[in-house]
Formats: sequence, structure tokens, C-alpha cells
Amino acid sequence: MVVLVRAIQLAGPAVLIAGLVTLALAVARGEASLYLIVVIPVVVGTGPLAFLGILLVFAGFILTFLLWSVGRPQSIPEPVEGPALAPAEAPPARRWGGVVFLGPIPLVFGSDPQMTRMMLVLGAILFLALLGLTIALLLA
Repeated sequence: MVVLVRAIQLAGPAVLIAGLVTLALAVARGEASLYLIVVIPVVVGTGPLAFLGILLVFAGFILTFLLWSVGRPQSIPEPVEGPALAPAEAPPARRWGGVVFLGPIPLVFGSDPQMTRMMLVLGAILFLALLGLTIALLLA
């Protein structure tokens, strides 16, 4: 049962990847053109293979969002009344953070100030690496 649920959940990403591969094939055959406007990829297609690729990409997104919750419980069961148990240690708080690049500008976020600072350092390192690679390619 678990294997079937996992297979259903992977159907969306599989269709999405198939769409991207189909679009790449359409670009290679000359049926589509790929442009990058600011940071947004734009595909212009003239052939049936490009249309199929775009259709598969949209279907992959829709399937991923619709099927991702398959097999997950819909509600949390009520606790069963019984003898009092000794309180267990609370699990450690989860810390998280991330860096999102909008063009060359990093946007950082985190669950606490220390994690946000770590993400800021990571964003600065990635920005400097991007800048260094760009300069190296321009000088080559």
C-alpha cells in the first residue's frame, strides 16, 4: 500500500520532468525557442512537440499539487484517556532558514536570529561566487 501511495505521489513530478524533456527536445529540433526575460524562462513554440511539452509541464504541476496529499491522514485523532504518564522531554525546537535569489539580490529568512544570520552569510557567499563566475566568464 505504501509503495502504491508513493508511486501515485511521484506521478506529478514524473509528468513534469517528461514535459521538460519534451520541451528540450522541441528546442533541439527547432520547434521551440527559449528566452530568458529578466529571470523568467519563456518558451515560444511552433510545433506539436512544443505544445505537448507545455501541456505536460502544466499537467505535472497540477498533478503534483493534487496528488501530494494522497495517503496522509485528514485529521489528528483525539488522545485516549488513560493513566497519567510521566511527561517526556520536549523534542528540540526545529530551526529553519533559507535564501531566495531575486536576480542577483539574496532574500534571507529564518526561524530565529541566529539561523537568519547563517542564511545571510550563505547568501553573501553565493552572491560573491556568482559575481566571481560572471567576471571570470566576461574576461575569458
